[in-house]
Amino acid sequence: MGTTGANQAGLKDVDLRGTRILVAEDEYTIASFLTDYLEELGVEVVGPAGTLQTLGELLDRHPVDAALLDINLAGELVYPVADRLAEAGVPFLLTSGYDDNVPARHAAAPRCAKPYRLDALMGVIRKMIASAPNAA
Repeated sequence: MGTTGANQAGLKDVDLRGTRILVAEDEYTIASFLTDYLEELGVEVVGPAGTLQTLGELLDRHPVDAALLDINLAGELVYPVADRLAEAGVPFLLTSGYDDNVPARHAAAPRCAKPYRLDALMGVIRKMIASAPNAA
């Protein structure tokens, strides 16, 4: 399913400033890069979290508008947190460096395979934010 050039141009106009995005990534260099990049765009990054326990604790303490979830965090699958986000109506993006079998309940969630292209990743994030029920 492709996105037209016009739609892509419109997505680049989605303002991410002030958006709270939970970042779950256990690889330090990727987590650091994503955090820096998102903060440059004005995103309020929650995390990053490299373990399921830390991810849950962050989610307990901070409201979020969206989440970027690495499927495998230090050997644990992130689906319990994805379930929690889905129940709360918070959009999330699944990332993975493997061909993971995503449970049917999350099959419709957007995914980006690693290594991902930053422009593709940001396009998905912008689309999630623009499509969120509380989007202005």
